[in-house]
Amino acid sequence: MLPNMPNFHVIFWRHAEAEDAPGSAQGDEADLRRNLTKQGRRDAAMVAAWIKSQLPKPWTVLTSPAARARQTAQHLSEYPVADPRLRPDADMGELLSAVSEFPREGGALILVGHQPTMGRAGLYWVTGCDQQFSLRKSGLLWAVERSRESGIQRSLRACISADLLSD
Repeated sequence: MLPNMPNFHVIFWRHAEAEDAPGSAQGDEADLRRNLTKQGRRDAAMVAAWIKSQLPKPWTVLTSPAARARQTAQHLSEYPVADPRLRPDADMGELLSAVSEFPREGGALILVGHQPTMGRAGLYWVTGCDQQFSLRKSGLLWAVERSRESGIQRSLRACISADLLSD
């Protein structure tokens, strides 16, 4: 029989809308410096407020080193931890290693990153299905891992975007 472990919450959160950087390539210096737009800041604040109202603490926020992701994460945590495994050109395995290495008794883990990896990794973590899954800008996938006598079970708790939270 497995010990009674607390539920482990993971949120895969795509950064909010960012300024364009014409001519930049994913992950280059110009791309990493892109800031949130005014709409992006509003959406990130709205989604962060929803997370705060729904997710029990404690939580840890890991973010891509890209400015737009860090700015999104700062609506939830004053000091999110920048993790290169969440950078724009990271692959799914790198991103999922951040989840697998997180202590299960540590509460919730919130990852703030980029498409297409964020959506694909979230879908894979919940279902084991390796397919593209698109999260809208500032959208999230919230999953819960539970220990049961039959083993580890993962389930989808929520999948939302800022437009669902607006008035």
